[in-house]
Amino acid sequence: MKNLRAFLFWLVNIICLLFSISSSAQHKEAGKHSINLHEVQVRYGLDSSKPLSKRITITPDNIIKMFREAGMSPTEHQLTKEELATVVSAISRLPSFYQQVLKQHLKSISFLDNMPNTALTSSITGNETVRLYHITFRSGILHQNISEWVSEKERTCFSETDSTISISIQAGILKAFNYVLLHEGTHVVDGSLQIISADSVAGRPHMNDFTRKFTNGIWTNINTLSFPVTDSLAIKSRFRRDGRRYDNTEALEVYSELMKIPFVSLYSTASWHEDLAEIFTVYYLTKIYNQPFRIIIKKNGKVAGEFEPMKSDLVKSRLSLLHRLYIGPES
Repeated sequence: MKNLRAFLFWLVNIICLLFSISSSAQHKEAGKHSINLHEVQVRYGLDSSKPLSKRITITPDNIIKMFREAGMSPTEHQLTKEELATVVSAISRLPSFYQQVLKQHLKSISFLDNMPNTALTSSITGNETVRLYHITFRSGILHQNISEWVSEKERTCFSETDSTISISIQAGILKAFNYVLLHEGTHVVDGSLQIISADSVAGRPHMNDFTRKFTNGIWTNINTLSFPVTDSLAIKSRFRRDGRRYDNTEALEVYSELMKIPFVSLYSTASWHEDLAEIFTVYYLTKIYNQPFRIIIKKNGKVAGEFEPMKSDLVKSRLSLLHRLYIGPES
């Protein structure tokens, strides 16, 4: 069962990456289809005056079809009053700039039971230069706190070859939906405003200023890492193409290596979009809401190693760039 779950999670990660690449390709072909934001909103039925918490709907048919064609059987989830309160609270915790962008670009959200991954952000627009999105969430995260959920996710990177070793992440007791909404919201902000953008010019990527600074010495393109990052064990996880599940006996080495590269999590290494979403999410929760983010490895119940990526000099050197997401474009 664990192997099947890990395979399905890997499969959905690949699907999500293809969605991202496809959405970027559509945008680059869209110059001749340029129309303004309001026209696109009208075309796709997005009412920007409607509160985000009122945009909960059923999952689009194409998303359900995608999951079912991959051998999965998700079903719609109707929120309880308590679950809706969790959603409303998480929306209120978003940076004000995020709330502004999401009101203009996030048409709807939905929740599924039996969804193999945590969330999926999907573009609902075609070749328009303006992008609108739908986010699908796995309903189970509404009943977990961040520490529970992120620890569960992290353990899928390891095979339990030694039962005396445990891996967990202390990330506070806020509801997990706060983390996931902020992460997926970053994808919406990123895609809507082309925060990370690299068009092809003469066969070579031509990056905007933010992309050039954020990826310098780290990323060559959306999912290709640059030297010296490529020598690290930490970039060989199942989140990477050609990656693998580690033995849990490798955990200390994996996280020791993570502290030597400019990533806040293993999932950050999946693509430059996930890198941006992860570093901003962890930054915002640790710095604004004073939540911890500490990876703990135990052996026979005793702490064998603790790692705090946000204290890494390499990670901290990238944080000054994040004001672009926190306060919006510079005037």
